[in-house]
Amino acid sequence: MRPAEVDCNPTETDEHLLAAYRASGCRKALDTLVRRHLRAIRALMLPMVLDDAAADDLTQEVFLRAFRGLDGFRGKSRFSTWLYRVAMNTAYGFLNRRGKGRVEFRAELPDRVEREAAGPEKDALGAELAAEVTAALGTLSPKLRAAVALVGMQQMGVRQAAKVEGCTLATMYWRLHQARRLLKRRLERYASS
Repeated sequence: MRPAEVDCNPTETDEHLLAAYRASGCRKALDTLVRRHLRAIRALMLPMVLDDAAADDLTQEVFLRAFRGLDGFRGKSRFSTWLYRVAMNTAYGFLNRRGKGRVEFRAELPDRVEREAAGPEKDALGAELAAEVTAALGTLSPKLRAAVALVGMQQMGVRQAAKVEGCTLATMYWRLHQARRLLKRRLERYASS
C-alpha cells in the first residue's frame, strides 16, 4: 500500500491508528491517540504524584516518551496497556527523583461536591473529606497508590492493572487489600458520618 492510500480515520482502533502512523507517518493518527488517552493519563498522574503542575508536566512527558518509543511497542498487549505502563514508569521515575517518603498534595482538588440545597456546611464537609482522602493517598507507598489509582480511580480490571504494573495477579490483589486497609484506618472517622 502506498503511503498516500493509508486510512487515518479517527474512529479506528488504537492499533489501526498506529499502523497508519507507521505506514505513512500520519500525524493525525498520533493526534487522535493523544486526544483519546489524554484525560485518562492525566487522571492517573494526579493521584500518583499529588501535584497538579507536576501531573500536567508528566502527562506531556508520557506522550513524548511513548511516541519516541513506538518502535518498542510490539503489539503483545493493547496499546492502552502499554501507554499506562509508560505512564507508571514516568510517575515512578518522578517520585524517585523527588525522594521517597510521604507526599503532600500541592494544589486544590477539583470541587466534586454536589451542590444541593444543603448549603455551606455540606460544601465544607465535602472539601474537608476530599483533602483527607488526598492526604491519606499521600501516606501510601507509590505501589499501593498505583493500585488504588489504576483499579479504584481508572476503573481498570485487576488483571489489566497487574499487566500494567508488571506484577502477578496475586500481588495486585494484595496491594489493593493493603491500600484499602490503610485508607480505611486513616479515614474511619468519616465512615461513621
